[in-house]
Amino acid sequence: MKRVKMLMVLGSLTVFSLFPALGVQATPTLSSGYQDKVLFHSPSHMAKWNKSTLKGLDPHVLVAFMGLMLVMIPGTFLYRGRKNQSKAQTVESQTDVANSEIKKQIVLAKIRQIEEHFAQGKITQEEYTKTLAGYKALLKKMEEERRRTVDRRD
Repeated sequence: MKRVKMLMVLGSLTVFSLFPALGVQATPTLSSGYQDKVLFHSPSHMAKWNKSTLKGLDPHVLVAFMGLMLVMIPGTFLYRGRKNQSKAQTVESQTDVANSEIKKQIVLAKIRQIEEHFAQGKITQEEYTKTLAGYKALLKKMEEERRRTVDRRD
């Protein structure tokens, strides 16, 4: 996050330093049109640029500004996407823990119900032992799964 803030500050400083070249403060060399100092561009390119509405701007500064925008805009979206993704994972893990607690309470209620049925004589010893062992195994499995998710989160 510090890196993104630093890039945004540097980007804004770059933009503010480009204001004189962008026509905020007109200079005598740019008011008559751009003149290539190295003679890299052909005379036809220079003529087209000087006839355009952007003739008061240095084309290289304009290209640098557009390049900066091409880096900053996707970078901002990527940063926000990663930030929201981590929040979603936290909410999802909290929901999983809450759901596992609810399931655990349901299984414990069923164990109490079976114990009541056995105490009342509605089910046999064999059924009681078999069902109780199944529910205890399920509780053990749920507890191991919860521990694995907690360990993964850390």
